Amino acid sequence: MQETEVYLIMTGYVEEAPKQVGVVAAVYVSTDLKRARSKLATLRQAHPQTFYELYHCPLDTDLDQLSHYPSVEISPADFT
Repeated sequence: MQETEVYLIMTGYVEEAPKQVGVVAAVYVSTDLKRARSKLATLRQAHPQTFYELYHCPLDTDLDQLSHYPSVEISPADFT
C-alpha cells in the first residue's frame, strides 16, 4: 500500500496590533504537489513581504518524530 503524501503551506509573521505577537499558521494543505506549488506561488505573489514555506510528509505521521517538521521560527529580531 502506497503512503499518501500531504503538502502543507505554513506562514509566519509578526502581528502589530493590539500588541506585537508572532503568528505561525498552516494556510493550505493538499495531497496534490502541483496544486500546492501553484498555491504557494499565488500566496508569495499576493503577499511578497510574508514568509511562506511548503512542507511535505506522509499522512498519519507523528510530526514530532521527524528530524524536521512543519514549523516557522519567530525571533526577537522579527519584532524590531
